[in-house]
Order: sequence, then C-alpha cells, then structure tokens
Amino acid sequence: MEQRDYSFFAAQLTGFGPLMTRRLLGLYGSPESLYAQSSLPVSKTQQAAFEKAKQELPDRLKKRDEWEAAGIRFVDWLDPAYPKRLDNLPDAPLGLYVKGELPPEKKACVGIVGARICSPYGRRMAGVFGTELGRKGIPVISGMARGIDGYAQEAALSAGGASYALLGCGVDICYPPGNRRLYDALCEKGGLISEYPPGSEPLPYHFPMRNRLIAAFSDLLLVLEAREKSGSFITVDQALEQGKEVLALPGRVDDELSVGCHALIRQGAGLLSGPEDIYAALGLGQEAGTVPKKGKRPPKELEALWNRIGDSPKHIEALGEECGEDFAALSLQLLELEAGGFIRQVSGGCYVRA
Repeated sequence: MEQRDYSFFAAQLTGFGPLMTRRLLGLYGSPESLYAQSSLPVSKTQQAAFEKAKQELPDRLKKRDEWEAAGIRFVDWLDPAYPKRLDNLPDAPLGLYVKGELPPEKKACVGIVGARICSPYGRRMAGVFGTELGRKGIPVISGMARGIDGYAQEAALSAGGASYALLGCGVDICYPPGNRRLYDALCEKGGLISEYPPGSEPLPYHFPMRNRLIAAFSDLLLVLEAREKSGSFITVDQALEQGKEVLALPGRVDDELSVGCHALIRQGAGLLSGPEDIYAALGLGQEAGTVPKKGKRPPKELEALWNRIGDSPKHIEALGEECGEDFAALSLQLLELEAGGFIRQVSGGCYVRA
C-alpha cells in the first residue's frame, strides 16, 4: 500500500476520535506502524473496531477511488493541501472530504452565521454583507443552512466572489434539500467540505462538531441574527476559544431575533455597523484600500444618489422618498457608495459625503 493508504486508514478509524488517534500515532510513530499493530492499549470495543477497520480497508480504498472519480477528494493531515488553519485545532479531523476547492490559505476568510428562520431585516443584511465580501474577493465561510447562512453565501457568489460550506453530512448530500442551487454553485465557485465520509446522513450531533470547523476556517466571524438560545453560539464559543474576533449585528430591542446579538455585544463582541468594521477587524485598512482619490466620482449608476447626499447628514428614509427606491435596493446602493469611500454613515441611517 502507499503512504496515503495508511493515512486514510488512520483517519477512518471509528470510535476513536481525532484526539485518541493522534495519541496512538504519536505512540507508534506513523500511520503505517499503527496499521501494523495487532493489539492497541485501548478498550475491547475500540480494539474490535480497529481490527474491523483493517479487514474493511481494501473495500474502503475502492470506495475512495470511486469518490475521487466522482470529484470528491480526500485530504489527510499529511497532505500538503491540508489546511494550515486547522494546525492549532486540538481535535482537528485527520482528513477532510472536499468537493470543489478548499479556502485559499493566503486570503482572509469571513464566517457568517445566524438564525435559520430569520427576519426580512436579517435576510437583507445577509445579502448586503455577503455581496460586499463577494465584491471585495473575501471568501465567505458558512454551513449552507437555511436562513442567514445560505442567504449570505448566495449573495457572495452572485457578486462574483467565492464561498465555502462546512457540512454536517457527506459532501455528496445536499442538506437542506431546498438549497440545491446553492450546493451546485458552491461546487463551481468555492467548495463543500466535511469530515464525514460521503453517504453520511445529516445527524444532529454532527452539526456542533461541524461548527468548530466553520470557526477554524474563519479569520473573523459575523453573527447577523440570533435568538437568546441560538445554535450560532456554539460557533461563537469555538471562534473565541480559537482566538478569533466576533462581530454581532444589532437590531430592534423588541425583536427576539436580535436578543442573542445584543447579548454578545454586551459580553464584548464587536459591533457590526458596516463594512468598515469588517475591514478594521481584518486589518485591511480603511475600506479595504478602496477610498477614492480626491475628485473621483462614483460609478454612473450611483451618481444620482450620490448627488443627493451632501455635507449635512441625510437619513435613508428621506433618500428613499426622494429617489423612489425601495429600502432593500437603496440599502445596497448606499453600501456600495460607502464601501467605495464616497460616503460615510455618521449615525443610525444617516449619510454624508466622505
């Protein structure tokens, strides 16, 4: 067998977990040496699982070849392509199944999570920030879930950017089924990633484990809407443990979908009020280096709106009445002007020329 076959064997051991398998690898020195053992210092159940894995390895290697022929590759921890972002994760998986690509190592990546059943406000903000990141070429990391996750990833892809989904099932399974279009798009403009073999069902206990990988692949985590007891907090806790910064989007004080975000802000999370907060957290400089030179005018399609904004603050509602634009379309136009450095937000919903 080849070296990658022994690595595949070690990564496939069930009932051990990555921490125990790594300890055994440290004890015996290599995957090949581990495979050569007849008896391990483990429980009877684990010893039986080890022996069964050895017996089943030829069939599993055939399966691996079939997956690779179908466009699913297995990247083990010894592979040069294995993500360096996972190096400091104590329970990092020993291998990943990938359909599409892995996130680029040298680009900052932003994770976006939030409520599955979100409000129109949450959906709009997921679109706004997903679009902004997509236009700037900053990859979006999420879980392809319903609601905030999916909307943000769709927006990033629609804006010409890339996005990567960490799954709680096999990469050959589209879950939820309603996100089929997003699933297919991610294969083309990003990737689908899982520590679970193809064919693995989306079992409830898979998702908390998956969330640690969303945090690990994210250099910054955005939380756009969350109830008081939200699954997003698992990802937040993992991000904080990994030393990542978290920004939370504020909302109405009487909206239960904003209770979780407000709690995060009270506990020390950063306030997400616009793209500049993202750029500052990533250390990309003012507006990610997009501030125009003096005298430069905005794109023609945004010039009419820009002309209505002067040196005195003007509220978005007043601009909407003057332009006849609906709130969602106007928000996107203002965001583009703000991201380009042509205007700035001076208070809640009020804008002036930059």
